[in-house]
Amino acid sequence: MNDFFPISYWAGPPVYEDDRYAEVADCGFTVAPIMVKDAVEGQRALDMLQRHHLKAAVVDPRIHRNMVFQEGWQDVIRQVVRDYADHPAVYAYFITDEPSCCHFESLAKITHEFLRLDPQHIPYINLFPSYASHDQLGALEYSHYIRRFLEMVKPPLLSYDHYALFEDGINRPSYFYDLSVNRSESLKAGVPFWNIILSTPHFNYRDPSAEDLRWQVYTSLAYGAKGLGYFTYWTPDVENYRNGIIGVGGDRTEKYAIVRQLNREIRQLSPYLLSLRSTKVTHTPDAPAGNMPLSGEGMVLLAEGGEFVVGEFEDTEGLPWIMLVNRNYCHSAFVTLKLKTGLRHIHEVSRLTGDLREIARDQSVNAGMVYEDGLVVRFWLAPADAKLMRLS
Repeated sequence: MNDFFPISYWAGPPVYEDDRYAEVADCGFTVAPIMVKDAVEGQRALDMLQRHHLKAAVVDPRIHRNMVFQEGWQDVIRQVVRDYADHPAVYAYFITDEPSCCHFESLAKITHEFLRLDPQHIPYINLFPSYASHDQLGALEYSHYIRRFLEMVKPPLLSYDHYALFEDGINRPSYFYDLSVNRSESLKAGVPFWNIILSTPHFNYRDPSAEDLRWQVYTSLAYGAKGLGYFTYWTPDVENYRNGIIGVGGDRTEKYAIVRQLNREIRQLSPYLLSLRSTKVTHTPDAPAGNMPLSGEGMVLLAEGGEFVVGEFEDTEGLPWIMLVNRNYCHSAFVTLKLKTGLRHIHEVSRLTGDLREIARDQSVNAGMVYEDGLVVRFWLAPADAKLMRLS
């Protein structure tokens, strides 16, 4: 199994502070964006990341969304590839953030040229969420914006950001709609998708709690996300940004330990997640706009005891898997899960060791019984928590 799961961020430490990138690695990140002035600085930064077993998303000033309007732009890309492609720490070349549809023709040329010269590394572009204006998107419908990007640019990766948590305690209603659209379009195009989530309060977004962070991570994974990013790692010293994973002054905040734990869990689950294909996502007892309610027509016939996201998957051997997420980030849920007729065994992935095991439970809880019309299993889920399970 491929065990490299991209976990990245926006706004990193100063490029040359070696101990800071040791800290990034210890927090469980796998991809670090590095903003460099030139190739000499870039090579030095890549050597540093290599020492800490990190991959790099290279942010080089020679690359930008409008470069195709400059004479000799292909030669610029060729030189960038010569400068970086052979370094083992390179993962991606950063191209641009949040382009409009009017940029897609140019981005298609840039993406094609990078992939022609260096097919091993990703030309990385991050897209808008659905709450961007029509003028920002360059499209009337969000699904058209995503589809047009995939059809025109033909990228190896679909990435977008969505910040859903507000100070008044309300979550942006379109959060699950965006997950649904990006999941659906990425499956049609045959490319993986990433979600960039909120970790740093700013504007009127709230300061994410441990449960808020867990909720964003596990709902993304239930939809089949194959990569994650945090906005931000280091707290920018602008406007009302505050209390990121690393504070404005460089000190760790309480989020560092929370994110470190989450990232370590992801890395134990990731060898399985990367090999799974999302087949269905449903919600119960109600479904947000643009999503389907649990209907009893898939692997899961019934999920009771709380509010859940049910992600269904299939592995390379055709075995069914599910990720069940407690959609409520305030209350634990005692789950009763009834599975499709013919299923007789269920195992979960340990987030401590990555091993498949019987579902861990209190000895007083009747965890599983086989019925003629399906398997029923019961267990607790903490607020915003999840289980990844294999069925057979």
